[in-house]
Amino acid sequence: MNHEIERTFNELEALRDHYFKTEEFNGDIYKRAEPDKWSIGEVIYHCYLLLRLTRQFSQVYLPAARLFIKAGGIKTAEQNGHMHNIYAGPTMKAPKILEPKMDRRYSKGELRLMLEEETEKLKKQVTGLSDREAYTIRYPDPVPNWPNVVQMIKVGYIHEKHHYNVLMERERR
Repeated sequence: MNHEIERTFNELEALRDHYFKTEEFNGDIYKRAEPDKWSIGEVIYHCYLLLRLTRQFSQVYLPAARLFIKAGGIKTAEQNGHMHNIYAGPTMKAPKILEPKMDRRYSKGELRLMLEEETEKLKKQVTGLSDREAYTIRYPDPVPNWPNVVQMIKVGYIHEKHHYNVLMERERR
């Protein structure tokens, strides 16, 4: 696995370990600190939905993109894994597909397991990528400026970290 991708997955696991041990994440995760803002449980589910969507898209997209590279259809890109924090500016409204419309309330343990299972599936998809493929294949996502695979994994980490930080700020007020 590409070293930057592996490091990002390790950082994501450490991030989750940290937040899931906090008092806030171990209380009533469905109590909203503010009426019009998502609860901790809803935010975790939203992060799961983004991870699942990324993994589902990658399942089809990565094999096709790899074939295109092998056929010479894409020139090798510079090895740029830098990803700025696209969530640092004004807040963005989540697309409807990523809104946490939960038909049931999952426990914190179930939500963590859902995140971990999707993460493992995504890891398997990117494990076989060469460095050339990881830096050359670009996702058709204009919000983070057409990120390569390394950058897209970092977007997932940045996204989760952003939400957990916002939650903690809100919960501690």
